[in-house]
Amino acid sequence: MKNYFKRVKKDYRHIIMLFLIVLSLALIPLCFKYAHLRLLESLKDLWNCFLFYISELFDLGLSGDLSIIKLTKQPFTLPFNIPSDWDTFASLMGNYWKVFFSWNILKNYIGVIGNFVFYITKGLLIVVPIITTFLLILKFKKSKPNNNYGQDTKPLQKFKSFEKKVYVPTKKWIMNFIVFVKENKYYLTIIIWIWCFSFNFISIVIELLAFYLYFIASLKTFTLYIQFVKLLMDLSVVINFIPVFIWFLIGLFIFDKIRKNIAYQRLSHMELMNRGFINERPIVSMICGTMGKGKTTMATDIVLSQEIMFRNKAFEMILECDLKFPNFPWINLELTLKRLFNNHSLYNLATIKRYIKVRSNFFFSHQEEKYIFNYDFKRYGLSYTDGLKVVDIWEVIEEYSQLYFVYIIQSSLILSNYSIRTDNSILSLGNFPLWDTELFRKNPKFNNACCKHAHILDFDALRLGRSLIAENERANFFEFGVISITEIGKERGNNLENQTIKKNSDECNQKNDLFNSWLKMVRHSATIGNYPFVKVITDEQRPESWGADARDLCEIVRINDKSDMKLAMPFFIIEEMLISFLQSRFQSRYYNFRYEHGDMSLLVYLYKGIISYLSNYSKKIYNRFGYYKLQVGIESGTQDGEIKKSNYYLMAKKIYSKRFSTDCFSDFFNEKALRSAVGINDIPVFKTEKASFEELMEENSFFMNDLTKILKKEK
Repeated sequence: MKNYFKRVKKDYRHIIMLFLIVLSLALIPLCFKYAHLRLLESLKDLWNCFLFYISELFDLGLSGDLSIIKLTKQPFTLPFNIPSDWDTFASLMGNYWKVFFSWNILKNYIGVIGNFVFYITKGLLIVVPIITTFLLILKFKKSKPNNNYGQDTKPLQKFKSFEKKVYVPTKKWIMNFIVFVKENKYYLTIIIWIWCFSFNFISIVIELLAFYLYFIASLKTFTLYIQFVKLLMDLSVVINFIPVFIWFLIGLFIFDKIRKNIAYQRLSHMELMNRGFINERPIVSMICGTMGKGKTTMATDIVLSQEIMFRNKAFEMILECDLKFPNFPWINLELTLKRLFNNHSLYNLATIKRYIKVRSNFFFSHQEEKYIFNYDFKRYGLSYTDGLKVVDIWEVIEEYSQLYFVYIIQSSLILSNYSIRTDNSILSLGNFPLWDTELFRKNPKFNNACCKHAHILDFDALRLGRSLIAENERANFFEFGVISITEIGKERGNNLENQTIKKNSDECNQKNDLFNSWLKMVRHSATIGNYPFVKVITDEQRPESWGADARDLCEIVRINDKSDMKLAMPFFIIEEMLISFLQSRFQSRYYNFRYEHGDMSLLVYLYKGIISYLSNYSKKIYNRFGYYKLQVGIESGTQDGEIKKSNYYLMAKKIYSKRFSTDCFSDFFNEKALRSAVGINDIPVFKTEKASFEELMEENSFFMNDLTKILKKEK
């Protein structure tokens, strides 16, 4: 207690929270004086229903007042003029449509609409002149053009001073106060319980429990309406206490939450369809499309999904292994593997196989539990049959160990010749880890916290023949993973381009590096439990840019069309139209002002701030819930089969969250440009609309060189 008072003295925010608690309690006798009586009623209902339930269950003949089927005695009013009994309600509903089409009802509706229009008009009479005046000031307020660069007008200076001294500190205090409340949740818990009591929420929960006991014992359906009426009467307290405009804001908040949840569900559904599309593809796929169609984007999107799919598949197969020997202490195996992973004794699938082999030999030689991870093999056995074959436990241990390595490795499973960012994060409490692979709900502010990038692809690792670097230590490392190669044709060339290359050359080239042979054999190194943990995704503008021998091994995915960005979140069109209208009106006015003034005025500053907020809001919605629909055609690498049509979805939140750079080779051209001492402004321009001979010769054109050769021959 002493420590608490010390904390209160040090931080006045404790006093604020205590004041809110006291205020909440003080409002009970003032505004919610029947809350305690209603709670006692609900407790009495629960006890009587419990006795009724026990009596009906065991035929004990217990009696009690079943007040659960009666309305509350507290003076609560029914909202919305709902009848208190079923017969009246049924009667009114039976006459509803007859009354609905009557002339009196129509006149009343017209009267209500007229009143609504009247009040709207009165509101507009107040609002419209203000808005009009504001716009007219922006449009017609003329000040002398100036070149006061970077200066603010006096009204704006005063406003910024207000922001600095009042708004910013207030905002900072509120944010810090929210953090304080989160750190001291017991205050908020107490306040929530008080208001739950005041609003009859506790009574409602007790009544629901009481009615459940009564209903399952009696099965009397006619009592359902009574409970509905009692629920509305209990809720009338909160309905009447909270103002209408607050309910309006709450309704907007709930509506926004619902439509965003719909959007997330749609994005997740599209991601599942994409994964189904990826599962249907072979180990090697080639994405083709003209410039701007999104071939590299699609390839990157597939790679991101494939990495997650490999993790998920390893997880599924780990469970299958676990269930084959349910009494095996798999945690002991995992702890041993993690220790060996950390000290680099085990670093790939091959070393894992070797370790398990050595361990199994020790076990068979000594037949002791410590050599089989303290497994009680005498009691639970060393073999498993699946109805087809008998499987030795060491085979399952080997498979489990390899799958665990694929699953637990924290670096990316992607190898690429361009950078790809992933943000999957592993969650661990020291036991079995779980992966967080959420793609759409993550806050971009925390991207860097779990940011990982693809491994640099060393092409020597994909060569079974000659290596570009002699005795390259990375030449033999690749076993499994997702490989992404952009512009594969420029790396490998086609048959025509490789005609002059000699296979028996001493230097590494496209014919003697046996890359194509590696493509044909790659699944052998990556297969665990009959599942290949390898995928090769490439892209190129034309399939013919890659040699036929390699292309025949893959499937060609052609991007035929790319839609405009669509929105997965429904009912955004009204906001979008309003924001678009305001932006269009702002643009011309703002740049006219910029044309005439070098300084900044208060009105333009406020106007710009509002438009900026609305524009960023719209942009964030589209970045979070926007997507493109790609229409693709799938054909074999031989290009002689039927073209299958399908769809693929590019979700902005997934693929455009700084995943990759479309100009992935730009640093080469940047380095090339730095070696030049001239820029575009230094290059000569044509003097007239007709190029002179001297100007044509400055083009260093093959065509012009050929023409000048003709002139020389004529001389």
